[in-house]
Amino acid sequence: SADVQIQGRYKATPFTNGLAATNAVAIGGAFLHGHTLKVGCMENGQISWDNQPILGTFGTFDAAGLGTVTYNDQGDLVDAAMGHLEKHIVHITLNGGIQIEVMRWSNHINLRITMSARPGQDGHCGNFNGNPGDDTQDAIRARIGLGVP
Repeated sequence: SADVQIQGRYKATPFTNGLAATNAVAIGGAFLHGHTLKVGCMENGQISWDNQPILGTFGTFDAAGLGTVTYNDQGDLVDAAMGHLEKHIVHITLNGGIQIEVMRWSNHINLRITMSARPGQDGHCGNFNGNPGDDTQDAIRARIGLGVP
């Protein structure tokens, strides 16, 4: 949407036989007043606010009064198959009712995004209009193209 921008980065991993998995996420847009929060995987990523590392260990970060970022080993996983591994979960609570959980694994991340629909919202997860038929890869590409805005 015009005010909230959430962008994933995808990379191949040894565990996906060369197929891409989500490697990092960046969160920004007008609702963060020019700030950017990034979360990467454990192996070669980090948690950063405006490109400055934060939360190198478990704890909580105040995101300039715009929300909080808490890093701990608590929470439900998106992929239950990862349940045997040690949890590293980033809980992001931002103004406007936006909640994002990022499960950090060795060389990929899993995401859970909870938010209400926004005007102009579109992307990897669709356009939030309740019609999964127009959320195919081809339909999304026709609406927003291949590039990142």
